[in-house]
Amino acid sequence: DDSTSSITLTERGDSVAVERHPDFRLFAAMNPATDAGKKDLPPSIRARFTELYVDEVLDPSELQVIVARYLGNCLGGAIDNAENSELVGNIVAFYLKSRDLAERVLVDGSGQKPRYTLRSLTRALLASKQFVE
Repeated sequence: DDSTSSITLTERGDSVAVERHPDFRLFAAMNPATDAGKKDLPPSIRARFTELYVDEVLDPSELQVIVARYLGNCLGGAIDNAENSELVGNIVAFYLKSRDLAERVLVDGSGQKPRYTLRSLTRALLASKQFVE
């Protein structure tokens, strides 16, 4: 925890400690444990980090930027032309409507509410892009 700490990599069979560089920093990112198969970090590990919560992106104009960037060249023209703007807007509207229905109405085969997140949106966009290209 201090600038003089070290670590011994016993998994590699090392017996000599590796000194930590004074400028060493560790950054980590983790999604909340809300999806199937994810677990919260143990408190002893979690306490060693500073947590910053980043809210889900739901603003349509921000989502339009994300969608347009992910689809990129497969839009076949300028991202901001009328036809592409309408397509991107329709994708965003579909995504937001799906999220709304998932909260209120939809359930999967096991009776669980589906979760539509920025991750599922971007994965769907990447898959769509692969089909088109």
